[in-house]
Amino acid sequence: MLKLKTNQINISKCEVSERRKYQRVEKAIIIRFRIRPQKGQALAPSDWDMVGVNDLSARGLFFNSSYNIEIGTVLDLRIGFSTSTVPVKCKGIVTRVKEQPHTSIFGIATAFTEIEEHEKEMIDRFVNATLHSYPTVLNY
Repeated sequence: MLKLKTNQINISKCEVSERRKYQRVEKAIIIRFRIRPQKGQALAPSDWDMVGVNDLSARGLFFNSSYNIEIGTVLDLRIGFSTSTVPVKCKGIVTRVKEQPHTSIFGIATAFTEIEEHEKEMIDRFVNATLHSYPTVLNY
């Protein structure tokens, strides 16, 4: 399992420029997320929110939310590609928040911090397969 500690991620470096190791694809995918509670707080199963992902790579994802989630917040993530596959379960850290003008919507960029290698490969395979059938690819 790839596991990074929160203090191992240089958030400002993620925001400025990054040479992408994995390709990113813009495709509608539904995920579930919840904010990891602070130490001592209990996890409530009803705290999961469902949102559509704007883009996805094996390193992270970007989604819109009505919550203004702070940079550095740790999220539990469940990424489902179809109803016939088991969702990818991982953790991520919020690296960037972009307020959408004239709305109450926030764009949330999240880098994966704890993800099994085979799940990262599953995401990468999904992205690569989508590239062959879907024209919009983000390589920035």
